[in-house]
This record gives sequence, C-alpha cells and structure tokens, in this order.
Amino acid sequence: MTGPRPAFAVSNDGRWRLRTPDGTPFLSVGVVHADDTNLRYRHNIDLFRSRYGGSRRRWLREGLVHDMTSWGFNTLGWTSEYVSGTGLALDGGVVDLGHSDGLPPDDLAAAGVPYTLSLRVAEIEHWNGTPAYRDPRAPAFAQWCDHLARTLCRPDDPLLLGYFLVDVPSWYRHPTGAGYPESDLPRIAEAYYRVATEAIRRHDPHHLILGDRYGTRTGVPDAVLDAMAQYVDVLSVQTFPGPEPRALEESLALIGRWHERTSRPVLIADTGNWCPTVMNPWRTGSARDQRERAAGYVASAEAFTERPWCLGWHWCSWLENPHRGFGLKDPWDEPYRDLTDAVTETNHRLTRLVQGRTEG
Repeated sequence: MTGPRPAFAVSNDGRWRLRTPDGTPFLSVGVVHADDTNLRYRHNIDLFRSRYGGSRRRWLREGLVHDMTSWGFNTLGWTSEYVSGTGLALDGGVVDLGHSDGLPPDDLAAAGVPYTLSLRVAEIEHWNGTPAYRDPRAPAFAQWCDHLARTLCRPDDPLLLGYFLVDVPSWYRHPTGAGYPESDLPRIAEAYYRVATEAIRRHDPHHLILGDRYGTRTGVPDAVLDAMAQYVDVLSVQTFPGPEPRALEESLALIGRWHERTSRPVLIADTGNWCPTVMNPWRTGSARDQRERAAGYVASAEAFTERPWCLGWHWCSWLENPHRGFGLKDPWDEPYRDLTDAVTETNHRLTRLVQGRTEG
C-alpha cells in the first residue's frame, strides 16, 4: 500500500499557516494574471521574440520565474487574464465577453514554483455579462465537474498548491438581474460545493481545494459561506480596498467576519492597486504614482501578515496591458522600480518574519 502523496496542507497552532509537502511553513506570496499573451501585442511582440525567442516556456523560465522569485514572490496564482470590458468595479457594468483560460497546466507545472489551478464549474461571475445559473442539483452539473476534474487535476504534483473554482461569483444579485432564487440558496449552494469538491476528490484526494474567489465589493451571502465551509479547505478572497486610510481596515474586518463564520483560513487570492501610466493615463482612483503604489503594497502586506488567519496574498498583476491598467512591469517588460524595490524588501522581510514566528 502506498502512503499519501506529497501535497501542501494547512495547519493551525494558534496561527493558520500553509505547509509545504515536507512540512515547512510557507507564506504564499504570489502574482496573478501572469500570461505571455500580454507580450504579444503589436507594441511589444518584437520584444517578446527578441528577448524570449517567442517561446512561452522560455518566458516562464527566464522572465517570469526569474523576476518574481528575485522579488520575493513564491507562488503563481490565478493566471486567467482580463481581456475585455472597461472596468466593472468602477461603474457597476458587466463584461460582455470573457477572460482568458490562463496558462496551460503543463506549462504551469513546468515553471518549477508552487502554482494554482482553476476549475470553472459555473459561469456566474460578477463581471460576466451573460451568466448561466444552471442548477447544481442536476446530473449535467456533476458530469461537467467530473469532466473538468479528470481533465485538469494533477494528483501527483508536489508543486501544486490547490484548486480554485469560480472568480467573483455573484449568487443571486447579479448586475444583469440574473441569479439563483434567494429562498432556495442554502440547498443550491450545498449541492454546488458538494458536487464540485466530490469531483475533485475523486481525481485528486491530496491537494487543497481553495474554492471560489469571493470579492469584498461583491460580497457573499451567509448561506453560501455556510455551505462552502463544509467542503472547501481555504476561504479565498479578492480585495481592492483603495487608498482611503480606513479602506484596508474595513476590508480586513469584513474578511475576518467571513473567517469567523466559516472557520476556514484565508488566502488573499487577488489584491492590488494602480496609478496613471504612459499607456493608461486615465487610470485614476487609487495611487497617484508608483511610489504611492509601493506604500500601498507595504501597508497591505504588513496588515495581511498580522492576521493569524491569513495564509498569504497574491498581487495583481504581473505586466500592464491596454485593458488591465496596472502591473509590476510596464507594457514593455520593464519593472516599475519605485514599486518593485519596495515589494522586494517587503516580501523577503515578511517571509522571514513568519518563518521566525514558526521556528520560535
């Protein structure tokens, strides 16, 4: 009989923490929306060819992983990229098309650093202009979940952190007017999480289930949280609190209440800020420049680390493009040094701090 496969796990000794397959404490400091297609626009495709030979694997190895690890990041988070729409969080609109599928699992696994995968079991995203509220109690939902799981699950990969489900789900108050009936939500949510996680566990009984990526602006009904807590290992949250002094504390207070209700540790699965840039001079509403972005990063990372329920944070995003107007690097693959220098110091310092707490 073979023993359990090596996989990341969570533990709680008064402070929640991730542990690597060999048991080492791990603060997941990740980047999200890292995709080589952001270097395939007309304004930078020649650079992609000259710098990386037009190769995704070479870009992963020589560009993304080299830079992110030198800056103190250790995880490849959600890689699906924002490719359409005009910014629903700012104006309440919805995206009429979609996001990308993200990097292929084989390429993520070949990058050589911890990574996450996503299984889009339902099309109920807040940004989705054509959501599909299918009944998870129907046989078709179970068939779809099993198809995704047997296609995407990687049960033997020790670098896999875990599986996300849906990005910013909107359960019964979607901007389009769609949604599940509120009166039936407890039963619908229970079936959704039970069926989705059973499919994953059939094909991978070892790795963490990171669940949906709830948004603090969109919110999540208590009935959904209660259902999720029965089946999911980690409460994954997106928060973009803005520059107001109390905004971060208010977001963390809300996440803390979700944590208390579910008793699940929290991964800040998507967070970030922005400022006007050469490509996106109209991008306002957050920081004024890259130095202010850096100050916001430091404040957020320190606040996350102080919370005993926080497993880490994943920063949005890697490289600025015409649609997603912010990144650690500009559209021509050069780092915003006023930002990345502060990010590097902060990531290394806080990672050492968390490890020191554990060893102490």
